[in-house]
Amino acid sequence: MSDRFSAVPGLRRMAQLLCAACTVLLLGAAAAAVWLPGWIAAAVALVLCAAGLAVALPAAGGCIAAARQARLEAGRPDLFLELNVMRSEERTSQRRVPAWSAVRRRLAASVFGHRHLVGDPVRIRPLHAIRATLDGQGCLDGLPFMDEMAAFCGHEAVVYRVVDKIYDYGRSRLMRRLDDCVLLTGLRCDGGDHAGCEAACYLIWKSQWLERSTLPASQPAAPQPAATRTEAVAPRTGAPDPATVYSCQYTQLTHASQAMSPLDWRRLLGPWVVGNVTAGAFWVAVATRMFNALQERRGGLCYPARPTGGGNNTPPIPPTLQSGQWVRVRSSEQIARTLDKNSKNRGLWFDRDMLKHCGSLRQVRNRVHKIVDIGTGKMIPMKTACIMLEDVHYSGEFQGFGEQHDYLYWREAWLEPAHPGDGAAATHTP
Repeated sequence: MSDRFSAVPGLRRMAQLLCAACTVLLLGAAAAAVWLPGWIAAAVALVLCAAGLAVALPAAGGCIAAARQARLEAGRPDLFLELNVMRSEERTSQRRVPAWSAVRRRLAASVFGHRHLVGDPVRIRPLHAIRATLDGQGCLDGLPFMDEMAAFCGHEAVVYRVVDKIYDYGRSRLMRRLDDCVLLTGLRCDGGDHAGCEAACYLIWKSQWLERSTLPASQPAAPQPAATRTEAVAPRTGAPDPATVYSCQYTQLTHASQAMSPLDWRRLLGPWVVGNVTAGAFWVAVATRMFNALQERRGGLCYPARPTGGGNNTPPIPPTLQSGQWVRVRSSEQIARTLDKNSKNRGLWFDRDMLKHCGSLRQVRNRVHKIVDIGTGKMIPMKTACIMLEDVHYSGEFQGFGEQHDYLYWREAWLEPAHPGDGAAATHTP
C-alpha cells in the first residue's frame, strides 16, 4: 500500500495513551492504599482500580486495532478471520470442528436456548413432517419454509452457524432476535422459486425441521442444490414481472424475529458458547469493539480505517471478469479512488468488512444482475451488475457476531485479474 495513507500511527498513539492512563490509575490505586488512612484508602483505591480496569479493555483493543490495521495495510489476512478459520465453511463441512463437552452443550441449551452447536451433523426431516409444523401461511414462528428448501429434505447436513440474531435489512434496520434457528453448511437459496433471484442468501432452518444424525464422524455431509433441486419442487424461472411481490425468509424477518435488548448479555456470549467463533476471534472482536466505541464517542480513528472517496464521477468499467476467474482485491487506496463522497461506486457501498479482503486472491463466483428487494419484495434489476467472490461474505464481526454470512458485492473496478500463483494465497473467510 502507498505510504500516503497509514492509520497505524494514529491508532498506535491512542493505544499508548490508553495504556498510560490505565497504568497511572492502577499506580494511583496502589499509592492510595499505602498512603491514605483507613476507609478512605480503601474507597479511593477501589474507585481508581475500577477506573483502571475500565480503561484496560479499550487499551488492549487499541493495541489489537493498531496491529490489525498494520496487517491490513501490508495485505496480510485479517486477524479475526485468521483466528476464526477453524469455523470456516470448508472446515465445518469437513467436520473438523472440536468435539463439544457435555457441560458446554448443557450451557447452550439451558442458558442460551440452543439445541445445536456448530459442527453438529443433522438430518433434514422429510417434507411431509416439516409441512406438519407450518401454519396456514407456510411459516413456523413467522419464518417461511421456502420451496427452495424442499430439495434438501431427507439429506444429511452439518450446522454451520447457530443463529440467535439477524439484521433486519428491510424494515427496522436493527439486529433482532431470532430463536431456535441454524444455518447448514453450503445450503444457500438458488432463487428457483423467486424468478431466479441471485442474492444466494443462506437458508435458515428451524430446529423443529431437523433431527439428530448418526453420520460417522469421518464422513462429511454437504448436499448441493444443483444435485437435488429437481427431486421435490421444480424451479420457477423466467422473466420476472415488475409488479410481483415475492415473499421469502428475508422479507419476513420482522415477523419472524423479536426486538433485542442491547443489555442482553447472552447475545454477546452466545456466539462463543455455541461455537460460531473461536475464543481467540471472540476476544479480538470484543476488544476491538470496545476501542471503536470509545473512538466513535470522541470522533477518533476506528478499525478498520480507510481513506475516503471524494470523486463525483465513478464511470462504469466494461465487464470482463468471468465465473471461476482468479482476481486480486485491490488495495483500499486504489478502491477509494473509485468512490464518491458517500463511499459508493455507482450506488454500491464499499463496506468496512470488505477491507479485510484487500490484497487477497479470490475466484469470481458469479455476476449478480437481479435480487429481491428485502424491503418491498419486488425484483430489482441492477443497473450495473455486481460480482460475488467465492467464500467472501460478511464475517459478522461488526454486526454483533451476526450469523447471516451474506455474500459481499463487489464492483469490477475493485478487482484486478490475477493468477493462482501470484503472490499471497487466498485467505479463508469464516
